Amino acid sequence: MAASASGKTKTSAGANRRRNRPSPRQRLLDSATNLFTTEGIRVIGIDRILREADVAKASLYSLFGSKDALVIAYLENLDQLWREAWRERTANAKDPEEKIIAFFDQCIEEEPEKGFRGSHFQNAASEYPRPETDSEKGIVAAVLEHRKWCHQTLTDLLTEKNGYPGTTQANQLLVFLDGGLAGSRLVQNISPLETARDLARQLLSAPPADYSI
Repeated sequence: MAASASGKTKTSAGANRRRNRPSPRQRLLDSATNLFTTEGIRVIGIDRILREADVAKASLYSLFGSKDALVIAYLENLDQLWREAWRERTANAKDPEEKIIAFFDQCIEEEPEKGFRGSHFQNAASEYPRPETDSEKGIVAAVLEHRKWCHQTLTDLLTEKNGYPGTTQANQLLVFLDGGLAGSRLVQNISPLETARDLARQLLSAPPADYSI
């Protein structure tokens, strides 16, 4: 009887683990995210992803269709997570300027946790400098979709703050952020991002070019 009870317990535990295990799609996405963010995209083969995800090759093709489609899903998921993190960070912010600076604060907080790997979106785009296939163009389009959201969000906040279109200043702020991320990746510390945030604050506090007393 004891052996039978033990066997039932093991069977039940195994069944619980299977029920609580993420879906094959989620395991593929999680494994791809871990590998792509730490080692790069092109260097990672499908077999490596399948091993880490413990998923059959047929499942990858039925769920995503190709590695490039998995890359697009990875970038879209990163984009969604970044937007959600920013919205949570700024949920109680009333001042548009505070929400703008949150873009820099979020990067300053994330970079040490990411091992100073810079922007995953910029890194992905740099691996496809001349996209040729439709799927490669889709990868670059996913990167640009994230940037489009950042630019539009900054533009809207600047317009709210200043009372006139904020497109030009949004362009400038993104240049600061790009430079801060690239610099922090190079020197492996947050100092360039902190400088970028200081520049952003100076830009936000300066009067417009046609300001007159």
